[in-house]
Amino acid sequence: MKSLFFLLVILSTSLQWYIVKGQTSVVPRDEMIRILIFSGRNNHEWQKTTPLLGRIFKDSKLFNVSITERPDTFSYPLLKKFRIVISNWNTWPDNKLRLSAQWERDFMKYVIEGGGVLSFHAGASSFYDWEPYHQIGIGRWGTDTRHGPRAKGHVYGFDQNHPITKGMGDFYIMDEIWENSEIYPEAKAIGKLSATEAKDGHPIDVSAVFVNQTGRGRTFFTTLGHDERALLNSGFQTLLLRAAQWCAGSEVTIPVPACLEVSDNKLNSKAHFNWIRTDTTVTLKNNSGIIWQYNYNNRFGKPYFHPLIVKNSDLSCVSPPDHPWHLGLWFSWKFINGINYWEYMNGYNSPETGYKSEGVTQITEKKVVTNADFSAEIAMKFNYHPIQGIPVLEEERTLHVSAPLPDESYFIDEEHLFKPLADSVLLDRTPISGEPGGQSWGGYSGLSVRFNQDYTLPKIVSPLDSANLRKGNWLYMGFNSIINEKAGISILQHPEFTPGPTRWYVISDQNVPFYYFSPAVLFNRSILLKRGETLRLNYRIWMLPGEISKERLQQKFDQYVSTK
Repeated sequence: MKSLFFLLVILSTSLQWYIVKGQTSVVPRDEMIRILIFSGRNNHEWQKTTPLLGRIFKDSKLFNVSITERPDTFSYPLLKKFRIVISNWNTWPDNKLRLSAQWERDFMKYVIEGGGVLSFHAGASSFYDWEPYHQIGIGRWGTDTRHGPRAKGHVYGFDQNHPITKGMGDFYIMDEIWENSEIYPEAKAIGKLSATEAKDGHPIDVSAVFVNQTGRGRTFFTTLGHDERALLNSGFQTLLLRAAQWCAGSEVTIPVPACLEVSDNKLNSKAHFNWIRTDTTVTLKNNSGIIWQYNYNNRFGKPYFHPLIVKNSDLSCVSPPDHPWHLGLWFSWKFINGINYWEYMNGYNSPETGYKSEGVTQITEKKVVTNADFSAEIAMKFNYHPIQGIPVLEEERTLHVSAPLPDESYFIDEEHLFKPLADSVLLDRTPISGEPGGQSWGGYSGLSVRFNQDYTLPKIVSPLDSANLRKGNWLYMGFNSIINEKAGISILQHPEFTPGPTRWYVISDQNVPFYYFSPAVLFNRSILLKRGETLRLNYRIWMLPGEISKERLQQKFDQYVSTK
């Protein structure tokens, strides 16, 4: 939806951590675990993975992150300012390369005296002639190591007695699966990895998560983490964050996501629903887990649903690195009278200061009713105006969230009623191909879903044949979740309140991963509203576990239309 250059600008400005050059030291906040990331050299794409790695740790709010592209400049006095070093740096294939003897002594002293070291994938493939480093790094690319194309791996067999992996259940990840890694003999394996077609079609089943200790220094290594795709996996992120706490000598407090928790009765326990209300959220919970949450008056500038969970599978994704303005299930216009309400302005996209667009979606009234049957009614009013201008459009939005059904599915009914406050209001989008200034990614706006980046094997179901996939009154996208269960979302649009034929805007890219769809009401044209006119849009959004057929989805649409 934008150029690669603009994406990189957004990503780099949103992270905002301190890059250490040469021997510059950092004085981090005392309450956080101080991390130093070694970067700047790797036979993998460190230019992409290091910024994402820093964001993962920074977003946890428990770590103060610094990055150096010159590990060789860090003497012992500088190293000891950090409780843990994370290596996204290696010397491979220059296996005989060594840094200075003084640096080796300083690094060993740092570890022996209690400094932690965390390495992942090729991050420990260095200094093959310096054996103490192998003890610290634990795993590296060896003479017999090999891998096939990136494949779907099953991470399992976690040691329930180790603080890092205690309580963690299996998960699945798209990654480069290493076989015959060169592991330090005295390291302890605390997790395994299997894949059915990782190399030449034959199955692989190997240990893949390890810990060790050198002096007082705790070290961790995993073969996982080849690229951005792997780093975006929430199971892998959980491993990294918990491992960093352990390596730093801290108590491991990072929670295991509900879908990955080990519990004999997690899926079979009797439902016990309850409401949680705050000044900015309304949440329905089942026992200790969230089912859905609606967020408003938040740093992202627009209300949105996230998470949306069925059977412990979190369907939605908020503010991913590639498009930080994607907010789970949300509604946003693209342009109103030429002002951008969709994307954030450059320089206003910081997690600390909040996110701002040229156009403001301002809540003016709000009423939330949570019912005894665990359904909910949310009524809101909005004004749309330039960041320093008067309102040009108002909206009345009503949301009904159903009570969870016995199969754990539920739906949201949304009604949006728009009224101009100016003589004319032009609702517009980026032009599509074939129009003046058209783009291949043009046409999006309105109600949208951004799906969880853990998901694989996307499946799209439409009421029409494959040639007309992006037309029709409803669309479904389903996936395999991080725990290999099936789940998805279907949006049904009420034809009585749809101004002309809608073209569904669909992105399904497993490489990023990027899963998104929207009933793009403006795809084929803009809409001009004059004072006194109104625009009304009605949708039903189903959160659905398991497999679902085209016939069953059509039944849900017919039922929606007949009762609305």
